[in-house]
Amino acid sequence: MQDMIRTVLVVEDEDGVRNLLRTLFRLAGFEVLSCQDGMEALDLMHARGGNVHLLVTDINLGPAMDGIELAESLRAIHPCLKTLYISGEDEQDRLVREIATGQSQFLMKPFRTRDLTDKALEILAPAIAAVTVSR
Repeated sequence: MQDMIRTVLVVEDEDGVRNLLRTLFRLAGFEVLSCQDGMEALDLMHARGGNVHLLVTDINLGPAMDGIELAESLRAIHPCLKTLYISGEDEQDRLVREIATGQSQFLMKPFRTRDLTDKALEILAPAIAAVTVSR
């Protein structure tokens, strides 16, 4: 049942980083979807009907939509969606409100593989626990 709570959407504009994140999450046992920008992610989530538990997004995705705007747009449709923001710049000041809700966390690049997967599992832990208890 834990597998039902391990679907991750990775949104990263740099191909190499996106591919690496996708690989790391797959090796850790996650189902992974990936997109290069916010519009592609919105289209994917609309087509998929949600069913994604964690959004992992770079904050700086380019001029059209940043990762914070993407998360807000997706949460308007899927309020339970959790978010792990990543960035090469310390963006925690911009994320104070987001992090305070408990639905979001921040991880600064570069990070270790273990830090990434541990943070993802930490964010998803309440949902995994709820599924485990309901069995």
